[in-house]
Amino acid sequence: MPPPPMAESGDSFPLPPSTSPPNDTKPLLLIRRRRRRCVLFSCLSFFLLLLLLATIAVILFFTLLRPRDPRIQLVSSTVSGVAPRLTFPALSISLNLTIALDILVYNPNRASFSHSHGSTRLFYRSVHVGDADVLPGRIPARGSTHVAVALTIDGSRLAAEAGKLISDAMAGEVSFDAETRIPGRVKLLGFIRHHALALSECHVDVGFPDLKVRRQECSQKTKL
Repeated sequence: MPPPPMAESGDSFPLPPSTSPPNDTKPLLLIRRRRRRCVLFSCLSFFLLLLLLATIAVILFFTLLRPRDPRIQLVSSTVSGVAPRLTFPALSISLNLTIALDILVYNPNRASFSHSHGSTRLFYRSVHVGDADVLPGRIPARGSTHVAVALTIDGSRLAAEAGKLISDAMAGEVSFDAETRIPGRVKLLGFIRHHALALSECHVDVGFPDLKVRRQECSQKTKL
């Protein structure tokens, strides 16, 4: 078989076909780019929406939904019982008194305030001389309720302060301090529970021997 003819110098070789994409693939590339842009835009919009909702939730919590202090106010106080008696020649004094307090508890929250058993303690010159229980209950949102407390003075606890008590009685006025504690919780949005402890300290001056309340002052101390 004869050998193939050799190409002479100057002869041109055929070029390989072009590898550039055909014109019909360009629309597909544009569509993919647009889809990517739409996905990125959607993700960015969703993220900004979540950020906006979180900001609104924080603002609402610290303005409208933030748990606030239940407030305690002493409406009135009365004294009943037997007037203090002084005995001679051994100077001594006996007491059979009950101090009744009408306490108003106000709930400023936008959710109900449920409180458990509370307590009121009575003091004479920092000496614990009486106790009373506060029954559990529920106060509606932005509502209030009256709590009646009856404190009976335990005369046996006054033995150490008999001299000061006699001096105050002879001066015509005996002062007492009452501390009320009401623990409870506020339930927000149906599932957020926040515990609170409402404290109130009241000072009551009782006249002697008429047993009339001459002055009463209260201060609010609520701990969240």
